[in-house]
Amino acid sequence: CRPTAPGPAAALAALALLAVSAALALGAAVRARPGRAAVALEQAAGQVVRLDERYDQTSVLISQVARLGGATGEDEAKNGKHDSKAVAGDEGQDDATAEEHDGVLATCPDCLQRHSMPQPLNSTSRAFLRSNPGAMDVDWFGETQKKYFEGAEIVKHGKGMVLTMAPFEKVYLMNSEMHTSTNPADFAMLQLVGNSISLNVDMGADGPSCGCNVAFFLVSMPGQGGGDHYCDANCVGGHCCAEFDLLEMTVHTLQVTNHACSDYRKPPHDSQPSSCDHGGSPIVKFGNGAQDFGPGDRFTINADKPFEFKMEFPVEGGVLKGHITLTQEGRTARQSMNNLDSMKQALEDGMALVLDAWHSSDLTWLDGGACHTPESCNMKPTVFDSMKLEHLNHEESHRRRRSGGGGGGGSTCPGQASNCGCDWTHKIGCSSDDGSECHCRCCCEHQGGQCIWQR
Repeated sequence: CRPTAPGPAAALAALALLAVSAALALGAAVRARPGRAAVALEQAAGQVVRLDERYDQTSVLISQVARLGGATGEDEAKNGKHDSKAVAGDEGQDDATAEEHDGVLATCPDCLQRHSMPQPLNSTSRAFLRSNPGAMDVDWFGETQKKYFEGAEIVKHGKGMVLTMAPFEKVYLMNSEMHTSTNPADFAMLQLVGNSISLNVDMGADGPSCGCNVAFFLVSMPGQGGGDHYCDANCVGGHCCAEFDLLEMTVHTLQVTNHACSDYRKPPHDSQPSSCDHGGSPIVKFGNGAQDFGPGDRFTINADKPFEFKMEFPVEGGVLKGHITLTQEGRTARQSMNNLDSMKQALEDGMALVLDAWHSSDLTWLDGGACHTPESCNMKPTVFDSMKLEHLNHEESHRRRRSGGGGGGGSTCPGQASNCGCDWTHKIGCSSDDGSECHCRCCCEHQGGQCIWQR
């Protein structure tokens, strides 16, 4: 008699075992060869055994294992040890859910997942993209230009977009109606050296909570891999490149982070994991326990209400700086990044703008001054509108920053102020002087009477 065809559970178990076997075999094959491939493959094998009992998760994982295996060279491919085509084109698999991203494969031991995992497209998601071109008006250095966040909901009479947790967690700013591309010219590249970017942000009342990460950031896309050609400084999805986080935020905190890669080349180019700054430096935080940003009117910037974000990138004294200003109803909060030369070439060449919504049970690297684990994101959307790129008037910018507190070391501490709320120093310390008034008022005495901000 003919054997009975295996049921779904048996097929799934066999598929998972095959994935484990493939990962282990590839790991053994490359263990003698130093580099990231062996480490990544061993991590992949460990992740397989923790898969949910769902076919789509297993399919996505095998695809990642196959792609990572390709980094070891053509000899493994010729020996038939992996075949990424087996699952890469599977139209039937569902998008991975946001919860699954906590267990994403890393391509280096010290990489950190800080954005959502690129997801394979299926027939449903492709149809959604075609019906939502995401055309949005942008003030592009004095000229209104039509740009595209394909898949995004466009609001504010064509001048804004809504970033949600579904159906897409990641959208790219493009020059025409397309989701992504292998050609850098298809991306609306932002060249920000000597320029500024501003936009309005509205997280709404009871907006994105602890455990959420609403990100508006730049990367040197496209990467050289397949899929949506995404890359970032933590190699999420398997490809590494320079990254500058203009905004990573919840209603409790707003962070700006520079993630340079020392082997940067103009895209398309994949950096080596070891060359990229995974944690980021410099880093600027608003809120996170301080009084300059948070939910409610007691904060300088009430995150429950719309506010304007602006960042200038002047070259001052031959050094690229970054000046961040949050404005709301006549109130402002300012901080500075005093040396961004490690990102200067990437920002001169132009970087792709990415909007990403992600969540995790542990985002304390972002919000640890105001939140604690386990965190639970409330999945609330965010509206971005009135995006504007401008050329800087260098003399005016430099004069304003010099008079407003951007440089020079003071020898007398200015004393604490009630609007700064210095309790945050007990949680996150005073190790990094970001040039802000509140940092100086709260940390000056802990830093030997010296701080960057000056009255």
